[in-house]
Amino acid sequence: MFPALKRTYDFLFRGFKFEIFLKLATVATLAEGFIVSFRFYVADTFPFEINWAAVRSLLLTPVFLPVTLLGAAAIFLAGVYCVYLVTHLRFGFIHCLIHQTRDVRTASKLYSIEAERFFTACMLVWLGFLVAVALLIAMIVVAAYTVLETRTPDGKLDPGHFLTLFFPCFGIALTLIIAVSAAQIILNDLILPHMAIEGAPIRKAWAAVRAHIAANRETFLSFFILRMGLPLIAAVLLGFLAWVVDLVVFGILDMSAAGFTAMLDGSSDVRAYVLLGIRSLFLLLGLGAGFVIAVSFGGPIGVFMRSYALYFYGGHYKALGNLLEPAATPIALVERKAKNA
Repeated sequence: MFPALKRTYDFLFRGFKFEIFLKLATVATLAEGFIVSFRFYVADTFPFEINWAAVRSLLLTPVFLPVTLLGAAAIFLAGVYCVYLVTHLRFGFIHCLIHQTRDVRTASKLYSIEAERFFTACMLVWLGFLVAVALLIAMIVVAAYTVLETRTPDGKLDPGHFLTLFFPCFGIALTLIIAVSAAQIILNDLILPHMAIEGAPIRKAWAAVRAHIAANRETFLSFFILRMGLPLIAAVLLGFLAWVVDLVVFGILDMSAAGFTAMLDGSSDVRAYVLLGIRSLFLLLGLGAGFVIAVSFGGPIGVFMRSYALYFYGGHYKALGNLLEPAATPIALVERKAKNA
């Protein structure tokens, strides 16, 4: 893990400048999707109140339902487009880590064709998992209905039926979660480097990955376990630190906003507009502070996990290993030679 830590330090902190760190940490957070802090709201600063119950009832009325459906479709398409942009960004991010450059924008432009191919493959994979999730939900609904309708002679729920249906549903759900995590790792950590370095089509890249996994099953199994476990451990530890920082920063903002509200609330003259402006300012300050905290904690972990994955696979994929450490033999190759000796 030391090479990954060193590359993380070189990428984010060598010749430290806050604006550069913020840019690179934002790229890493978006590319890796690792976020441990979600707070952006300062208490009592929203310029106006929203009756969410009334909004929900309005959206579901027959007259407004077509607009609601169109809005949902627009949000879905916007989400897909964001995934498309993040895919391009991920190629640029990996290029920067491999070649030790910080020009993410230029790097992203080098992989337009590869990013589009990778995006298409990812959409097909996630569509398949979406169908599987829909089938799982249908199975759970049927199981729940069966449990509720199948009762003992005295009218109580039958624990035998509950356990008989619970464990298969739980096992399928757990298997699906593991499969989704494994697919994410295979696509981003193993297939993507082949496409970025060789410009390989998705089938050729997948064939190469299968060959490496088949030759080193135990090593890749350990990698999968660590790749799933390390982000969870980091999320717990950094989540606590981010919570402490959020508590301090947003505590100060909350108290300051409350003080201005106490001074100016209830005014009917120009002070009411001043209060509105102050609340809007604190809302922006909360968004800015939340953004900085989120990327400051998520960015370094994103860089480290991506570097760790690159160094691991570089020990099995020679072209990647030579780019990462041109003058060194990758550790995994040394271990393999020692094992075969």
